[in-house]
Amino acid sequence: MTKAQFIRHYFLLNKASYAFAVVCIFIVNWLQVEIPRYIQQAIDLLNQSSIDAQGALVSNVQAVIVLSVAMVLVRILSRMYALNPGRITEAALKNDLFYRLNRLPHTFHQQYPSGKLISIINNDLNGIRLFYGIGFLQLFNILFALSLTPIYMWQISPKLTLYSIIPICIAFVFFRLGFRHLRALHAQRLKRLQDLSEQLMNYLSGIDLIKSQQMDPWVTQKIDDVNQKLYQCTLKITRLQTFVMPILDYANHIMKVLILGLGGFYVLQSELTIGQITAFLAYSVLLALPLMSLGRIMTVYQMGMVSIDSVQKILNAEIPPQDLNLLTEDKKQQMSHATLTVKNLNYQYTQGESVLKNINFTIKPGEKLGLLGSIGSGKSTLVNCLNHHLDISAGQIFWGQTDITELSRQDLRGFIRTMTQDAYLFSDSIEKNIRFGSERLQQQQGQNQVEEVLQLSQLADDIRRFSDGKQTIVGEKGIILSGGQKQRLSIARALFTPSDLIIMDNVLSAVDYETERKILDAMFSHIGNKKSQQSLLVVSHRISALEDLDKILVLEHGEIIAQGTHEELLRSCDYYLQTWTLQQQDAQVAS
Repeated sequence: MTKAQFIRHYFLLNKASYAFAVVCIFIVNWLQVEIPRYIQQAIDLLNQSSIDAQGALVSNVQAVIVLSVAMVLVRILSRMYALNPGRITEAALKNDLFYRLNRLPHTFHQQYPSGKLISIINNDLNGIRLFYGIGFLQLFNILFALSLTPIYMWQISPKLTLYSIIPICIAFVFFRLGFRHLRALHAQRLKRLQDLSEQLMNYLSGIDLIKSQQMDPWVTQKIDDVNQKLYQCTLKITRLQTFVMPILDYANHIMKVLILGLGGFYVLQSELTIGQITAFLAYSVLLALPLMSLGRIMTVYQMGMVSIDSVQKILNAEIPPQDLNLLTEDKKQQMSHATLTVKNLNYQYTQGESVLKNINFTIKPGEKLGLLGSIGSGKSTLVNCLNHHLDISAGQIFWGQTDITELSRQDLRGFIRTMTQDAYLFSDSIEKNIRFGSERLQQQQGQNQVEEVLQLSQLADDIRRFSDGKQTIVGEKGIILSGGQKQRLSIARALFTPSDLIIMDNVLSAVDYETERKILDAMFSHIGNKKSQQSLLVVSHRISALEDLDKILVLEHGEIIAQGTHEELLRSCDYYLQTWTLQQQDAQVAS
């Protein structure tokens, strides 16, 4: 979508409102130039004492009052129908941006960190809202005022009108020069805002590390550097606006001086009447208002153009075609409870050494598979390939007979649900965090399911100790919960919505061995009692979490070095035996 197409698309969203607003703006400007004409006639009638003149004077005064009241009412309508589309466009654009951000791949979010995206949605959308709101209103106000007012001024005195335009033309030359520099500075300022937002997000996410390592002086200096760049850019804009914006005001004042000087001379020469010079001064005021607004609309235009450029980076980013082709319900039913097959999977983040090398395994319906590996062995990378969080080549991972690269991520994650050790919790109640992402159960339904998953995740006892129970607000990112409680809440959330394969990626790392055993026993019982059995992949560096599974894969340096049951691996894999022995000793010491 080009910039012109963007402007046209969102303009047409409110075309009816804009059309009515244009009519109202025209009527307002027509009434504004009509009122001075009646004032002129009334002033010229003051010197006449006849009864007809007095009647005409009263009629002109009444006309001024009626037209003024009508102008106020129509102006209110014009502002309502011209400004509201700005808010409507902002809301529609936020929905469009969120729709795309929710479907763009991991590679896009690596390029645009959350801080920059937040800045675009907050700061840049304000510029677009003003562009479609106040910008539209002022644009047509200026167009109608600069077209109607000079006509009425010309009718009174062509010579005086020409003299009045001279200072305005000179002012426009200087204004144009300043305008070109302002646009570049506005683009730079929005970029600085994005950089500052990105830095703040990065440092806030690691605030615990910063405090523990006493890095606050270094972080403060980094933030101050970025903030100073934003400050200097904003200061340049302010200085330039201080010089450029008053130019039109000065031109307006010079124009009034010319009108008073030359107009007074024409009155003395009997070329103009007192009423005409009064009306001409009134028209000069009407001409000055759009000129003063011109500076504002130029600023709004600059912000709007720069903001559209930023927003288009998101809107024009390519969504993978398969993510737009969702499966029908019948097709989903046909593909449910399929076998996950991994064939010769290789993955590398850069052009360096592969993180995963020739990975091969299957997970059949109802099968419980374990994955053991030390830190850095490639466990999380493998999980992110299985759920297609990372982009992989075709022909390596299959759901049934379908290559997962041909499935939309939304459909794939309906079949495969992943629990991670870093669960994201929203500042809402425990129950709503559990229900988050579930489309199959309505808010009034599923109370038994909520209780069931809380029992399965061993969180029910903890919830009972909270004063508000399931309605307890957990705070931003679950700040009131411990690490183990967060992980168990993420388990409850994953179990709440039905899926065919559950992947547990080190989700039990923050709980003790006893709680771990209770959670796993409950999950095995829950999965085993299902008529249509779910599959389970447990990823862990603890053998205690894997020893009761059907099969265990041992991953080391991105390769599967052994596979089998717990007993088979104790006999055949030295790495597995050494790890199990060390963990048994640690468990005995801890007890």
